[in-house]
Amino acid sequence: MSDGQNLSHEWFIHVNDEDKRLYVSRDKPNPSGAFSPCNMSPDDVDYEMSKGKSKKILEICGMNQKSFEYFIENYGEEYEFLSFFKCQLISDFSPLEKLKHLQGVSIYWNIRNSTLWDMSENPELEYLWLSSTKKIAYNPSALRTAKRLRQVVFIGDMDTPYPMNSLEWMRGMDSLERVYFRNIKLENRDTRVLDCVPSLTRFDFPAGMFTTEEIAYMCAKYPHMKGNSMGAYNTEDAILNDVRICGYRKPGLDLPKGQARLEKYIREFDALVEKYKAELRNHT
Repeated sequence: MSDGQNLSHEWFIHVNDEDKRLYVSRDKPNPSGAFSPCNMSPDDVDYEMSKGKSKKILEICGMNQKSFEYFIENYGEEYEFLSFFKCQLISDFSPLEKLKHLQGVSIYWNIRNSTLWDMSENPELEYLWLSSTKKIAYNPSALRTAKRLRQVVFIGDMDTPYPMNSLEWMRGMDSLERVYFRNIKLENRDTRVLDCVPSLTRFDFPAGMFTTEEIAYMCAKYPHMKGNSMGAYNTEDAILNDVRICGYRKPGLDLPKGQARLEKYIREFDALVEKYKAELRNHT
């Protein structure tokens, strides 16, 4: 998995798919600066939509709260997937509650919101991708309002991982199947909430998010659950090395030079998993 992108393959938008992209194409003053084009007006929305945009899938760049609300009210009804790219001045996503056919939402870069919206009003919503949404990532409890949400992606900042309070937002999400974290740091690493997510079969997280012992315990307790760091090592987080040993403050290794150390870590990890499996059996 690459940043959770393949989770939304059914909504792939190519750079040349102009009918699936909504942005200000005509020249106009941009007080927000060239790299923060949040100057789309309701009139811009009408002008761009008159070009024959897709009525199901749309990537939107440069909306503010006013143009966002106007778009939802006048054009949003039939949309199944909406991607908000650099719409950092949208301060309230609750208008999305009106979209009964919405199946997926992607939000990249938003600095105003600290919460999401009541997803119980979106009965078909299955997929959510959140990147560079620091305030939302801390306590995304609104996710529990979703009735059919299957896949959730959280991506923080590469240099400074975004804090997330805990995994409590997962509690009671019976339909949740896949969770993907990148550059996210948990303040409370309690994983007992996973007992309350019966459908979760894929949990991807940074190799250093949990200790080696915590990861081994999850592998023992939830053998049906897979993930990029649900094992002794992974390659996704090995930025400067060939492999990254899974666990807080564990090293990266270059191969074949570090092969012997890798095999040692694997043996130790497998032994931990077996130990925890035995303990779990004894407690049942």
